[in-house]
Amino acid sequence: MARRLLPLALLAALAIGGCSYGTKADITPEQREARAELVQAAKGFDDHELSRLCRGLYPSDFLTNEDDYPREDEDHRTPAETDEIRALVARAGCDVPSPK
Repeated sequence: MARRLLPLALLAALAIGGCSYGTKADITPEQREARAELVQAAKGFDDHELSRLCRGLYPSDFLTNEDDYPREDEDHRTPAETDEIRALVARAGCDVPSPK
C-alpha cells in the first residue's frame, strides 16, 4: 500500500508545486515605479493602447480575449508616443508580467 502511495504523493506534490511555477513574476522596485510613472504619463491612452506599449501591466490574454476585455470604443484616437513614454517603457520591464 505504501509503495503505491509514494508515487502518487510524489506526482501530487509535483502537480501542486508546478501550478504556481511561472505564475508570479518579480519586478524590481525601479520597474514598479517606472510602471506607475508610465500609467500617469500615458493618461491619453486607453487600456488596449497601453497594453500594446506595456503588456506586463495586463493579463496575458488581454488583447485576444474580447469576451472578458472588450475594447472601449473603436474610434478612440491613438495618442503619440513621446520620448518620455518610450523611456518609461524601457525602464518598466514591460515584458515581465505583474506579480499576482
